[in-house]
Parts: sequence; C-alpha cells; structure tokens
Amino acid sequence: MEFRRELKESDINDLRGILVSTGFFYDFEVEVALELAQENLTKGEEKSGYIFIIVEHDDRVLAYACYGKNTCTFHSYDLYWMVVHQDEKGKGIGKMMLKMVDEDVARLGGKNIWIETSSRQLYEPTRAFYEKTACEKVAELPDYYGVNDSKVVYLRKV
Repeated sequence: MEFRRELKESDINDLRGILVSTGFFYDFEVEVALELAQENLTKGEEKSGYIFIIVEHDDRVLAYACYGKNTCTFHSYDLYWMVVHQDEKGKGIGKMMLKMVDEDVARLGGKNIWIETSSRQLYEPTRAFYEKTACEKVAELPDYYGVNDSKVVYLRKV
C-alpha cells in the first residue's frame, strides 16, 4: 500500500468511485467533495487550503482524506473527508490515514482536528470508528442536515 499527498487529475474519477461505493453520500455531497479536489488541482495545496492523502495499491486508489487549516483559528484543522472504498473497509486503512493526518497536522503546528459527521443510523460505524480512535464527541446540533439528521462534532487532539 502506498500513500501520496499529490493529487492527480486522474484521481477525480477514482474519488467519485470511492464516494459512491460507500452508499453514504447524496449526489450533491459527492459533487462538493470533488469540488475540493478540483480546487486543489487548480490552485495547489497552499492556495486552496485543501490537503489530500491518497491511498493506493497496484495503481488503484483505495481511499483518501482531505483536510485543511481553519483559517480563522491559530491551530485548528478540519477533516473534511475521509473515505475508504466499500470493498476495502475493515483493513485498517482508515486508522492509517488518521495517523498520517495527525502527523501532518502536528508538523504544520496544529493542535486540534475537528471532524463532523451525520447522526443518521447509516453513519453509526463512522461514529464508532471516531470514538474508538480517541476522538471526543463534543457537540450534536439537532436537525442540522435535515429532520432527524443532526451534525455530530468530534475533536481530536494532536
């Protein structure tokens, strides 16, 4: 398994495939995720503010993470997306990516990683993953995404 930080134009279709494979995301969410990737490709990591980690094996993209500094803070970063292809879940890829995000955020002077997810039942494994990996649930905003779909906010200290 290889990890890289440089996003390639050819990754866009792979990222779409990963997002769709999970069955978690609405079409508009997939488009937003791809907009962040396109922004990174167009402007670069520094100007776009979007940092990517791509996980691949045998030239096949298996997973990715997208994060960046919250520009209105001194040392907080947001984890915008962390997605593993449905066929690759349960193999420790998410834990490896989260560790890499931790290391990179620390290297960049960050102290907090903020993570947001949905309260829908579909996201129970996602919330369990964060809770098992030392992320503290700090808030739940009722009906944020929709009726009976709260935003659950986690804090991860690095």
